[in-house]
Amino acid sequence: MTEGSRIGRGRASDGNSVIHVLVADDDDVMCETTVSLLEAMAPSLRVRGVSSGAAVLDALDDGDEPVDCIVSDYEMPATDGLDLLEAVRERDPDVPFIIYTGHGNEDVASEAISAGVTDYVRKSATGGHRILATRITAAVARRRAEAERDLQALAMEAVEEGIAVVDGDGRFVEVNDAYADLYGYERDELVGSSWELINPPEENERMHLQILPILREEGIWRGESVGLRKDGSTFPKAKSLADLDGGGFVCAVRDVTEQKAAEHGLREQNERLREFARLVSHDLRNPLNVAEGYLTLVEESADESQSDNLERIRNAHDRMRRLIDDMLRLAREGRVVDNPERVSVADVAEAAALTVGLDPDSHVIEEELPWVRADEERLSALFENLFGNVREHAGSDPTVRVGPLDDGHGVCGFFVEDDGPGIPEKRHVKVFESGFTTDRSGTGFGLAIVKRITNAHGWTVSVRDGTDGGARFEFRGVDVAGTDEDASGPPAESSDADSGAVADGGDGDGGTDTDTDDGDDADDNPD
Repeated sequence: MTEGSRIGRGRASDGNSVIHVLVADDDDVMCETTVSLLEAMAPSLRVRGVSSGAAVLDALDDGDEPVDCIVSDYEMPATDGLDLLEAVRERDPDVPFIIYTGHGNEDVASEAISAGVTDYVRKSATGGHRILATRITAAVARRRAEAERDLQALAMEAVEEGIAVVDGDGRFVEVNDAYADLYGYERDELVGSSWELINPPEENERMHLQILPILREEGIWRGESVGLRKDGSTFPKAKSLADLDGGGFVCAVRDVTEQKAAEHGLREQNERLREFARLVSHDLRNPLNVAEGYLTLVEESADESQSDNLERIRNAHDRMRRLIDDMLRLAREGRVVDNPERVSVADVAEAAALTVGLDPDSHVIEEELPWVRADEERLSALFENLFGNVREHAGSDPTVRVGPLDDGHGVCGFFVEDDGPGIPEKRHVKVFESGFTTDRSGTGFGLAIVKRITNAHGWTVSVRDGTDGGARFEFRGVDVAGTDEDASGPPAESSDADSGAVADGGDGDGGTDTDTDDGDDADDNPD
């Protein structure tokens, strides 16, 4: 269980403090007086005056300036306040509309309220404008609160993740169905209850002593916790908290039981694979070394007529050694990334291109590539295998592009594409399988290694047609930690809840194969 990550948050000033008011009065002097007095009595009001109902409708239709509240005289030459109200409601059903008149009476007030005005205020030489300013502020505050609640409810129901809003007294004021279902309750059972209901005692203590103090100080808390269901069972959960003004907070929760089980299974599977790789490499390297030694002796005494056969034997030995090396690398790269660091994709890709030997003029590293939380060494191996793949299969003069992926909300990953012959769709999945290759000299492990590195980070990889007809590999689900513009900033912290783990293989798409020899891993090679 992690203590979670602390993410700093500056508290923005309240952008809703300014209230834009439109005053309609055919009496120019009264209109100007109302504008001046309202702004003097309430600094938050920004008031404009117009002389007719038509001008009000024009202002709404133009939309050049916001209108948070309309104040209208009751009697005007072309239209009265109630007719204007009806026209306004056709354009904006929710904007507060206040009748402010000196000609009204109780019948007029009753008619106005029945017609749906927000409020009715009588003009008065002794405090009428002060009352009007108070009523405007209250009406707009109510409307904004209603709009915020509507938006929260819409957002909460639009996501599958469990979302809850807790007030300053520690009680649920809203939960979505996903949140209630997660704990085995109906929504009505949780609303009004304390958040302590859905945690075991030790977690409630941790919330009070550790998590809430961090939340109040930093504004956001994210980490792992333990949830308590209605039936008394518990489950691991990933939890994010966002502080609210007034002492409450928003909570987003998801059940990570399956993820935890998968991580445990993967660790056991990867350890078995590593042990198998160590045993096989030990059993194969010794006889291979012996065979290569005897081959050297034979080459020293062989005549020229045997050179072709000896070369074939040498090539077979080299292929066996590459198979052993790639098998060890495949086992190593499948380990789950437990402690990712903030890494520049652009820097790693550029270094990998130089390592593989790509022509400086043949690869393009685009701007706005993200910084990501990753294992830098394994990310480098990912690019080296992809670039080696290009050299092997994309022709004599390939061009490679590395760029950012954008999901409409910002950078969400990166891509690598070439202008080679591309990949047949029927091979998009199969080429990621260990041992699959279209090159007789290949080992079939190159893109299997790419897949395992991707999975070890909790990302996904898929292949598409490239912009220029080649292969395009897209990496998504990446834990983005900024872009190149943020390079000078401090490294972002990472919590255990952000670490991902998925099984070897999976349903990602693929591409062609490569043979990139990174050399032996001393830890995995007992010889």
